[in-house]
Amino acid sequence: HKSALLIILSSTTPKTRTSVAYLSTKQHTFPPTMKLTNNTAEMQIKAAMEAIEKASPDELMTGLGPSSAGIYIKVRPEHHPSQYQNNKADSENYLLFMYFVLKGLGEVPRLILAEVGAPYDHFAIFGGEDQAISMEWRARSPNGLLPLLSSSDDGIPYSSPICQSGSIIRFLAKKYGLVGTSIAEETAADILYETAKDMGGHMDKICAVMSNEEEKDMAAKLPFASALRVEKMLEKMADPNDASAALNYGQIQLFKLLSTCEARRAGCIKGNLSVKLDEFRIAMEKRPGIAAYLTSSVCFPYTKGELGQEGGYVYVEPFKRGS
Repeated sequence: HKSALLIILSSTTPKTRTSVAYLSTKQHTFPPTMKLTNNTAEMQIKAAMEAIEKASPDELMTGLGPSSAGIYIKVRPEHHPSQYQNNKADSENYLLFMYFVLKGLGEVPRLILAEVGAPYDHFAIFGGEDQAISMEWRARSPNGLLPLLSSSDDGIPYSSPICQSGSIIRFLAKKYGLVGTSIAEETAADILYETAKDMGGHMDKICAVMSNEEEKDMAAKLPFASALRVEKMLEKMADPNDASAALNYGQIQLFKLLSTCEARRAGCIKGNLSVKLDEFRIAMEKRPGIAAYLTSSVCFPYTKGELGQEGGYVYVEPFKRGS
């Protein structure tokens, strides 16, 4: 449904999306990352993959809900920024990420993986699939929810994945080096991460049409006061305009917030928060890995609910399963 620097196309089997720019021209086979010692988990995954192969590539996906199968995507970046660590696969034991075909709580993990140039496999579901063809994720998930992440190289097989978006984000940040170089820098990253999450609870205010500055409530917990404090936090962190700089996960969380708000109402960041935060957003969009991700098919469309519209989990831009 999108194409540019990172192009996701149908591979030899139409429902397994493979990135040409990200590499992978092999015939579809049972993914090595999914070959588990736990036979039950292996069979569950095999059933999910078989359902994906049978699904029609012309099926129009309009949002979350009933579906004959999920979507499987191989992400294979060609560029691996040297400021990050562990972003090259020494084997075919690729990290496996599972979430809905939705931005939501899966977007920051995907943005982190895009920024660092890490290869991974992504199994995305529409939510209405039978558990038998969606890897029995409710039974596998420690808390019964998505997202899920497994990394056999780190001792986390799919038979025992980790859950909770915050836990996954911190795991990825530590694995790839988005936590700074000291305890102080890691704490600063976490403060920004939590502050951006708090600001996300006030998107209606951030995106509101305001006639004058007097409409902004500058209470400490509201986004307008927080924006000024975030500016000061960013002054002590890596400059996103420097392609060789290592970002932290707080900056990725902040970018996700700002880009969602901007998608809701263009100009609201500059108009309601600050010019500096808008400049930060624009610089982040230009980061090589993030820019490639944002123009790819693994970057799923916004739902109407995410843009503050009526319609909940209905996509603003429907797409064909095989696109």
